[in-house]
Amino acid sequence: MFILDGGTLLYDRGLMKFGMDMGKMQRIFTPFFAFDTEEGWVLYDTGWPIIAVPVLEAIGLEPEISEENLTVAQLKRIGVEPSDVSKIILSHLHVDHAGGLQSFLDADVYVQKDEHAYAMHPNSFQALAYAEETFNIPQIKWNFLEGDDLILPGLAVFMAPGHTAGLQCLIAELPESGFYVLAADAAYLQENLDENLPGGSSWNPVLAQYAIKRVKMLSAILGGQYFPGHDYDFFTSKVKLAEEYI
Repeated sequence: MFILDGGTLLYDRGLMKFGMDMGKMQRIFTPFFAFDTEEGWVLYDTGWPIIAVPVLEAIGLEPEISEENLTVAQLKRIGVEPSDVSKIILSHLHVDHAGGLQSFLDADVYVQKDEHAYAMHPNSFQALAYAEETFNIPQIKWNFLEGDDLILPGLAVFMAPGHTAGLQCLIAELPESGFYVLAADAAYLQENLDENLPGGSSWNPVLAQYAIKRVKMLSAILGGQYFPGHDYDFFTSKVKLAEEYI
């Protein structure tokens, strides 16, 4: 497993912690993950598209996202070419998670059916987070999932809706270091997990709280480590970027 750097931006804490700290801005990190498997390289999420950067700048989020943070460039840091990627697992279809899909049109893409259906026709208050041009591409080889599923040995998804209609987290089992539970936007910050507090940007905040508790329960059962989705301090000081986890 490799943790890759999709760049950073400012974000309102009120959109990360339900009912708290509205208007207080905090820098967040955009990770995505690459796995070397017997069936080729597998990605969990694909980061931002470069076309989003001017929009983020215009709304004052001070993005630090360059060409070097795009999926293809980050993969090259670890010696991987786009053609080496056989599968992509998407936590959900928000633009910061599905933004790199256009570079991997030969890969099988796994997403929850509920997520794809909602992303194609979101409510108006949710629409800004989806950029249809990043995923409504005829060549994408969709594999629509209906709930928890084993993608291949060592990589399994489980439903964690709340932030979106069909968010799915990933359980990765590595040969030596064991289990990792990658929470994506089920928990933006370590604080969400510590306090059982859903994100403020939630399609359904009650389900979002249940998703946080499920992340923690599965981590405890498996004896594994959970990763929050966007915690800047976590990804800049507590993990190794672009280095192999075995």
